[in-house]
Amino acid sequence: MNNDYFLYGNVKLGVGNFTIPPVLIGTMFYQGQTLVDRKDARQFDLKRAKKRIDAQKSLAHQYKLSDLIEISAVTPEAMVKYLDFYLEYYNPPFVLGGSFDAKIAGIEYLNENGIKSDEYIYNSISTLKNKKEIELLQKNKIKSAVVLILGSNNMSSTQRYSYITEKNQPGNVSIIEGLKHLGLEKIWIDGGVIDIESLSHILDTQQMVSKTLKLPVGTAPTLFLFKYSSPRLNLKFHTKYRKASVMFIASWYSNFIFYGAIEDAKECFASTYQAIELKNVMKNNNVRLFDNL
Repeated sequence: MNNDYFLYGNVKLGVGNFTIPPVLIGTMFYQGQTLVDRKDARQFDLKRAKKRIDAQKSLAHQYKLSDLIEISAVTPEAMVKYLDFYLEYYNPPFVLGGSFDAKIAGIEYLNENGIKSDEYIYNSISTLKNKKEIELLQKNKIKSAVVLILGSNNMSSTQRYSYITEKNQPGNVSIIEGLKHLGLEKIWIDGGVIDIESLSHILDTQQMVSKTLKLPVGTAPTLFLFKYSSPRLNLKFHTKYRKASVMFIASWYSNFIFYGAIEDAKECFASTYQAIELKNVMKNNNVRLFDNL
């Protein structure tokens, strides 16, 4: 394991610094995705699903950015269908998301099909108090997981830091220590975005965690825009510009970004690429833009 990054196949996830551009993660089969049958989540449009994943892969290649797919599902039966599709056309690594029951079914399916536990990332865990989840991680020797910090919008950066470092879990350990005791080797920290105020605290927390704990940090920075960014839910306020602008700043201080619905890949990859380009130019010219904020 390199000190500066975690390696998943050809994907490098930065650790302890923000030198490597963030890994962009698009979510497939999320609840409400139009290619999934609303009456039966097991049924979906295979051609459209493949087209959207291929589009993300193409953008990653175009902009020279690393990417991952998150497979999300509400039901166990749907998860099996989604994984069966994904593994027929694509290879690990990927992120395993969705409901707890769906993830249980997903892990069982992956075990049966020879996919090793170090070939995917478990998303996510917020406490060690759920015995069933702890047993799931331990029994299946999960090696990578995302820790999701749960908090209010005005929870400060130091409070978010304490969330993962205080000894407030069973056994008088922190959640990070506890996961390491379970055998997890690669722990990701997700700040848990609620709104734009929470994002400001989270970006500060990410710098603290990166510097002191040497763990990869990131979040879903545009999650609070969902009510605006979906044309199906709110046509009047539909705009991809909002998402692109948030992605721009989050790209500077993140090792990974759950950018949301894979349909938004185009603006998210373009925005991140532009952010990294500007960051490099400023670094090369010793321009310290944010020092006096």
